[in-house]
Amino acid sequence: MKPDSHPYRLLDHTADLKVEIYGQGLKELFCNAAFMVFDVMLDLKEVREQGQYEISLQSTDLPELFLDWLRELLFLFSTRSFVTRRVEISALQSEPAQLKAVVYGESYDPDRHGLKIEIKTPTYHQYQIEQMQEGYRATVIFDV
Repeated sequence: MKPDSHPYRLLDHTADLKVEIYGQGLKELFCNAAFMVFDVMLDLKEVREQGQYEISLQSTDLPELFLDWLRELLFLFSTRSFVTRRVEISALQSEPAQLKAVVYGESYDPDRHGLKIEIKTPTYHQYQIEQMQEGYRATVIFDV
């Protein structure tokens, strides 16, 4: 169940980062996943919307599309130092699995944004997306 309308919840894990991400619909789930990634890594309140990237993804199915989305956000961070603050999804469908979105944010500034923990990649271990009565829940373990 979704705790107190927070978009995600950290779960106990011995070595890596395990989270549950929530959304009433698929678009909200994907937006909340982007929020979670950068909220966990740095001080998201300090991120300004000074730039943007268009993202277009196609995958074999919805669960793979979700992981591809997380990988793409982390790829932008690691290769272009881009920190996402907000997401606008213009198209999202599960069959065929595809996503079109624009992410808004800015270049990473370690002095202003800090770095709480560096997330490397989502894993398949215990990974799942579930549709529940109140919406969607994704459980993901990230390498850190």
